[in-house]
Amino acid sequence: MGLGIRRRVMAATYDRLGRSAEPKLEQYRERTAGRATGKVLELGGGTGANLSFYNPEVELIVAEPNPHMASRLHQKAADLGREVTIVPDGGESLPFSDNSFDSVVSTLVMCSVKDLGVTLQEARRVLKAGGTFYFFEHVLASGGIRRTYQNWLNPPWRLLNGDCNINRDIPAAIQAAGFTRVELESFDLPIGPPVVRPTIVGAARV
Repeated sequence: MGLGIRRRVMAATYDRLGRSAEPKLEQYRERTAGRATGKVLELGGGTGANLSFYNPEVELIVAEPNPHMASRLHQKAADLGREVTIVPDGGESLPFSDNSFDSVVSTLVMCSVKDLGVTLQEARRVLKAGGTFYFFEHVLASGGIRRTYQNWLNPPWRLLNGDCNINRDIPAAIQAAGFTRVELESFDLPIGPPVVRPTIVGAARV
C-alpha cells in the first residue's frame, strides 16, 4: 500500500478507532495541551484531538504532515470556532525561527516521527528561554519480558500501524535534547495491548 493511500486510510479511521480510548486519555491531554500558554506549537496534531483542551487565549499553530489528517483537523477547529494555523511539517525541519514559541506540545506523536532526536532538538530550538515542552507518549518498557516483546514485535507493528514504533526510549531522547529540567511521570495506560501501555507524561523546560 502506497504512502498516500496509507495516509488517507489512517485519517479516515483514526477518530473512529480511538473513540473508545479517548475518555481514558483526557486527563493527559489536559496535563499537556491544557497547560500550554502563549504562542503554542503542537507537533503532529492529527485530526485535532487536543483542540478542545487548549485555553482559548493561546495562539495555536499545528504541524501536521498528513494532508488528510490536516483537513479533518481544520474542520474540527472550525466546528469549535477556534483559530488555528496548520503547517505541513513532520517536526524534523520546522519552518520557524529560534525562540519563537512559549509552549510546544506533543501527544502520542514521538513514536512515529522519522528522526526522534532531531525532532526533539527542533522542539527545543523553537522554544523561547523559559518555554516548556509538554509531552504525553507511549515508550519503551523499563525492562523485563515486555521490553523484549516490544523489540521483537516492533517491525510488524510499525508496518501495520502507520510507522508507530513501540520500542523508542523517548525519556532518554528528551534528556539528550538539552532541556534544562525534565519532569515526567511513568505509568501504564489501562488500554491497549501490554506492549503499548508503558507511558510518560510531563514537561521539559528550556
